[in-house]
Amino acid sequence: MYKLAICEDDARLNDGLRESCRAILTELGVEHAISAFFSAEALEEEISSGTPFDVLLLDVMLPGKTGMELAKSLRARGDRVSVIFTTSMEEYLLEGYSVQPIQFLLKPVRRDALADALRTDLKLNHSASTVILRMGARTVVLGISDIRCVESQNHSVVLYLSGGRRSFPMTLSEAERLLPQARFCRCHNSFLVNMEHIEEIARGEITLASGERIPVGRKYYAGMQSAFVRYMNP
Repeated sequence: MYKLAICEDDARLNDGLRESCRAILTELGVEHAISAFFSAEALEEEISSGTPFDVLLLDVMLPGKTGMELAKSLRARGDRVSVIFTTSMEEYLLEGYSVQPIQFLLKPVRRDALADALRTDLKLNHSASTVILRMGARTVVLGISDIRCVESQNHSVVLYLSGGRRSFPMTLSEAERLLPQARFCRCHNSFLVNMEHIEEIARGEITLASGERIPVGRKYYAGMQSAFVRYMNP
């Protein structure tokens, strides 16, 4: 269940955001629950009472405590809930990046921009933690974080895991489709890398935190760098 809180003091805009979010998440096939708030104080009280949310859609400027102040106070106490800001004033963009929001949406909020922001949050923060693979008649469940990289070898792929290696009868392209694109990227004709494990990137190779080195193909270098920047700066 994807739990979203909308905090907007204008009742008409609040209703519009709720309807847009409901339609977008329904189209994406995401089970969801949406709660509406009209002040930062009311939302903060709900969060403090123990109600969990996956993402907050916050108006930057609210009467009383602002959405920006609420986001900063949440970060100060270690709350990493996803934040999407809405604002009509671009001058708040630089200040807002200190709380690492998913996105800033300028008012009036366009539905396509809202959909992009929600998709980004779902991919970065709420993707599956496991992947299911077939090995003959057996079904194997692996943790995404356990997979350091994937190599194509002799009509199969080899997964380099924290506990060793495992081979599966599939192509690298098939493995790429199964693994979350926000976490894995192609760095070579024969390799996918889990960006969570990257320690250093050079033009010809990647060094993983485990000390392993995997090659970087020339045609993949620019795209791989862009993917890594997006991963590190959601």
